[in-house]
Amino acid sequence: MMQFMLLFSRQGKLRLQKWYVPLSDKEKKKITRELVQTILARKPKMCSFLEWRDLKIVYKRYASLYFCCAVEDQDNELITLEIIHRYVELLDKYFGSVCELDIIFNFEKAYFILDEFLLGGEAQETSKKNVLKAIEQADLLQEVRPPHDLYHMCGHIYLADFSSVLLQCDHSDMRGYVMNSLFDMWIDGLCYTLNL
Repeated sequence: MMQFMLLFSRQGKLRLQKWYVPLSDKEKKKITRELVQTILARKPKMCSFLEWRDLKIVYKRYASLYFCCAVEDQDNELITLEIIHRYVELLDKYFGSVCELDIIFNFEKAYFILDEFLLGGEAQETSKKNVLKAIEQADLLQEVRPPHDLYHMCGHIYLADFSSVLLQCDHSDMRGYVMNSLFDMWIDGLCYTLNL
């Protein structure tokens, strides 16, 4: 099982960290500092596997980023290397040739992709297509879902919004609940517009 994953730059700046074991913040910082220094000190032609404490460290450099994973002693290093590569492929597919700036400015997407791919330190989905489909659906949901202050611009709800939501409600109790919710949203938007 993977214990943690770290992404850091050639300058030693931590860009992403995911921990699958409970550790204190102090211990996490110590581990991170120690591993970053160790990996950056290694020559490019050296092996991408190293034994560290009671774990195996597997790392790979892609452009200006190092992807580093710590796995248990009995885990296969080559599978871990493949997991790193698959994660990079997913990032490349999503961002279109991922770079360090994509991770910096869209870190929440990088974490989301990692969470769709790995669960509890184990690969939960090996299909790139399925992972990207789940991410695409989440992105669509985020675009479709109205923000809390959607109606702040003009303080009203369009009739089409009312009718489309109400047509989907089967029970009269549910219709009443939806009407109240939409009315509350309308009031919130109106109050926001009027700065109340």
